[in-house]
Amino acid sequence: MAKDHYKVPVSIDRSFLDHEIVLAGGGWQAPPMPIKQLLFYGGSVLVLLWVLTNTFLKQAGIGLDILVALWWLAATAFFGSLTKTKELRFRTVPALLAYLPRTARNVFTRKGSNPSDFHSIVRIDDIDESGVIAFGDGTFGQAYLVVGSASVLLFDEDRADILDRCDAFWRKIETTCELIFVTTKESQRIYHQVANLERRNRALEYRDPDLVELLDEQYDLLTNWVGGKFSSIHQYLILKGDTRDALKRAHNILQAEYAGSPLMIKELTLLDRGDTERMLRVLYTGVDDDPMALSAAK
Repeated sequence: MAKDHYKVPVSIDRSFLDHEIVLAGGGWQAPPMPIKQLLFYGGSVLVLLWVLTNTFLKQAGIGLDILVALWWLAATAFFGSLTKTKELRFRTVPALLAYLPRTARNVFTRKGSNPSDFHSIVRIDDIDESGVIAFGDGTFGQAYLVVGSASVLLFDEDRADILDRCDAFWRKIETTCELIFVTTKESQRIYHQVANLERRNRALEYRDPDLVELLDEQYDLLTNWVGGKFSSIHQYLILKGDTRDALKRAHNILQAEYAGSPLMIKELTLLDRGDTERMLRVLYTGVDDDPMALSAAK
């Protein structure tokens, strides 16, 4: 049965330092803090005491010592705070220092540019003709265009059925595979409309100029306006397996879910190399709206 409330489960990638304890006494209670945060605060205070008593600050005036201590404690409180992922904020300092140089914030993707910078962002080595993605960490992936069944207008019974189906699906997924959902806003897909228009064009028994002109006008509206000016939400699913066999098993589970019920996945379209590159091109587009050359990452 579907639950009324859900929570994010505790990660199994936890160590002794991630356990939270509560400091309380005398009717006062602090919020739960992990052991690593307490050690960081305690270690920082001990270092501050050593700096004040064993460096040149020992000979400084009391005013300067107070200013240094206040600055030190403020920095400790900031860098010792937790991020949304329960990590100490000071661990983001190396990434910040690497991002500060202006050259690190610009990635050139010209044909003559070094592809190493772009590859460090995308981490894709190759995409074969069938759409299988070879990532830089040795894993493999496959992209799909998906359409789900979720809606704010669902009845409670339908909502419960969808949640139960999703719960059963996630229990089947192996730990050797990862599911990555990508949501983009791009031009509407008009493949079916254009194909239907072409069938109507070929079915004409009499090539009346007015009818042909009407079909040309509809084709122009579809390609230049509906498919070019209007955007819609698209959702993709990337299966990422540790090996090709793990990817194949995950594909079979996903395909069985799609064939067995439309509750979780209403439509599922496997993307080949061209479609996968078009999907990635939406994500890696420069500020001048010129698509980055994905081939530079190879």
